[in-house]
Amino acid sequence: MIEHLFVVFAFGAAGVFCLVSLYVSFIWLPRKMERAYRNALRTLATAVETKDFSTLGHAERVAELAVRIAQKLGLSAAEVKNVRYAALMRDIGKASVPHRILNKQGDLTEGELRVVRNHVREGAAIVSQIPFLAPLADIILHHHERWDGSGYPDGLAGEQIPLASRIIGLVDDYEAMTSDRPYHRAIQEAEARRRIEEAAGVLYDPAVVEAFLAVSDSLPLKPETPEASAA
Repeated sequence: MIEHLFVVFAFGAAGVFCLVSLYVSFIWLPRKMERAYRNALRTLATAVETKDFSTLGHAERVAELAVRIAQKLGLSAAEVKNVRYAALMRDIGKASVPHRILNKQGDLTEGELRVVRNHVREGAAIVSQIPFLAPLADIILHHHERWDGSGYPDGLAGEQIPLASRIIGLVDDYEAMTSDRPYHRAIQEAEARRRIEEAAGVLYDPAVVEAFLAVSDSLPLKPETPEASAA
């Protein structure tokens, strides 16, 4: 009887040890590593934003709203994660754009515009060299494409554009509209939503616009600026 109890106890202890080991290996460590990855990406995004004074905090706001839209559209957890990471890293290529161009007030010259637009190719090239970020390369490359084919760099249209790129592109525009930039004043968020709704089927995927409007009740993500209130 005592030997039987000892065997049961030993088996139970071994079972508990195995369960703890599995938890640490497959849940705790991956979560810890994911937090470390996310913090590293935030740090990189912030480093790029310091070159462009008007975009501080922009990457994090874009990522949070893009994730809400992705979830509303029913994307898988892995796809939502890629949306978040790509949103944080989408402008990493701007590290190669001169400060004077990023912060220029007024219209850019054709040459300056080419330099700015090349940031998507630079960004895609950077992340493609990092194994765990490589799947984000196409998303970053195409987040300035437009539903009607009028975007860049490749003039893709409709569903040729990766869905994550369509989501991030819309949110990027919304955030730009509602933020002060060297070349324009912020507009009110309600007006920005109206403009995006009007551009459904032209600049933006109608399904992404619908999801954006559905989650907009949880906005704003930031306080109204005096300039936006006066617009």
